[in-house]
Amino acid sequence: MPAQSKHPTLIHKLDRLRWLVAILGSKMNAGWWDCSFMDETGIKFMMNSFPRSATSAAFNATTEAAQRVHDAALGRIGCYHLFRLPLTIEDRLFEASESDGDLLSKGAAMAELASMADASINAPDGPVQIGVEKKILTETSLRELAAHYHSAFLKGTRCYPYFSTEA
Repeated sequence: MPAQSKHPTLIHKLDRLRWLVAILGSKMNAGWWDCSFMDETGIKFMMNSFPRSATSAAFNATTEAAQRVHDAALGRIGCYHLFRLPLTIEDRLFEASESDGDLLSKGAAMAELASMADASINAPDGPVQIGVEKKILTETSLRELAAHYHSAFLKGTRCYPYFSTEA
C-alpha cells in the first residue's frame, strides 16, 4: 500500500485486490490462467526483457491473462469484472498502480484477501453478478469481490464476479 496514507483510497484497494487475485489465480496457485510471472522465477525471467520494470511487466502480463479468462467466462458485452473495468476506472488504476508490490506466498495472499473480504461467503461456481456499473468503486463492492474470490480459491472452484452495465 502507498506510504502516503494509513487509509488507502478505493482505487488503491482495487489495485491491491487485482494484485492478490493475480497471484492467487496464477498457474503455481489456483491455475486459473496459464502463466507464472507472479513469483520469483517469473520476475527473474521478466528481468531479461524489462530490467527496470520486471515486476510491473509481470503484473501487466498476468492481468492480461486474467482478463482473457474472465472475458471467456463472461463475455465482453454488458458487464465489467476485476480485470476489465470502465475506462475511467482503468485510467485511475493505471495512474495509481503499485505494480511493484510484494510477491506474497499463497497463504499470505489468502490471508490479506480474507481481510479485504471482511466476511465469509459460499461463492457459486461460474459467473455471478454482484452489482451494477455505477457501484463498482464502493467499499461494499470491493468487499464483495474479495469475498467471492476468497471463497472460490478456498473451495478450488472458479467464480467470476461481475458488474452489470445496467441497473
